[in-house]
Amino acid sequence: MRGYFFIPAIFVMALFLAGCQQASRETATIKKIQDEQLWGRKNRAKKAVRIYKKTADEYYKEKAYDKAIVFYNKALVKLKYLKKLKHPYAAQIYEKMGDCYLKLNDRNIAEEFYKKAVEIYQKFYGSEDIRVKRLKEKIKNISLSFRSGSGQYNRMLHETT
Repeated sequence: MRGYFFIPAIFVMALFLAGCQQASRETATIKKIQDEQLWGRKNRAKKAVRIYKKTADEYYKEKAYDKAIVFYNKALVKLKYLKKLKHPYAAQIYEKMGDCYLKLNDRNIAEEFYKKAVEIYQKFYGSEDIRVKRLKEKIKNISLSFRSGSGQYNRMLHETT
């Protein structure tokens, strides 16, 4: 009698293990699909950053600084999604936004964006990097322009083009 009880128990155990394997395969498939979806979202966000930056650069060249700022902001939003706000590419965008605000005579905001760019560039390239020195010079000129009038400030405006 004992033998007959043992056979159904083995059958139940086999079904249970088969179910676990199936569930494991399904979990792996779901994970793979989620990873592919995440990769697709990130890849689209990277493309969007490049497109927004190129569009903003074109507006900057056309001296449409307000529109350029809008597209630089859009690029920064995508970089935030990608967790790349502390990347040199973001520093380039911060610098260009600073240039836009400088052209719009908003020195305080321009200085803030330049400082963000300096912070990132220093982290990646060190304080002796040419980008860091150039931005520190722009910040210094903005500070001097507040004290000494607009002569040096106007000269700096023409240098950013």
